[in-house]
Amino acid sequence: MRCLKLWTVRPESDFFLLQKQGVYRTDKRFVFSHRHKAYHWIAEQLKKKISPPDGVDFPVWAWYRAYGLTQIKPDLRKSGHLKRKERGVRIEFDVPEHLVLLSHFDAWHAVLNNHCLAFTDKELDEYEQMEQTYPKDIFEKIKQTSWMKIFDLNLIEDPNNDAVQAILWELKMEWVKKVDFFTAR
Repeated sequence: MRCLKLWTVRPESDFFLLQKQGVYRTDKRFVFSHRHKAYHWIAEQLKKKISPPDGVDFPVWAWYRAYGLTQIKPDLRKSGHLKRKERGVRIEFDVPEHLVLLSHFDAWHAVLNNHCLAFTDKELDEYEQMEQTYPKDIFEKIKQTSWMKIFDLNLIEDPNNDAVQAILWELKMEWVKKVDFFTAR
């Protein structure tokens, strides 16, 4: 069985929960409500690959290549991982590949922002024309079809620098290989 090496950056309290329970799952109460639609969409894509455990609605997020091929793990010296001065952990873990769905991090923002995913100006113009021409329900299907491109890692323009994120239903303590504690900048 092939495994993928992943990293997730979490508040320190999440790691203590993982240690105590042996498994960590995303608690939907802590997911911003304005992200629910996008998270439900990507969760549906993961469900096509593997069913979630009972009671799990949203996946756990991790990094496969945090900054592209040049730097694959998250750099704790950078800001933005957590709130400033918050205690956190970077968890390195190996997970069976069949449990993971990889996607292009920057392209994911089309889903988060609820617009078509266009890689070129020409493609963007075509989507804008369709939005003005087609009925809303038809255009919604076209938009969501465009989002499927986030999973085609061959479309990544610059693999050396473009980030690849990973989602999975849960993180198990038995997969953990290394934990780095830090204070967010």
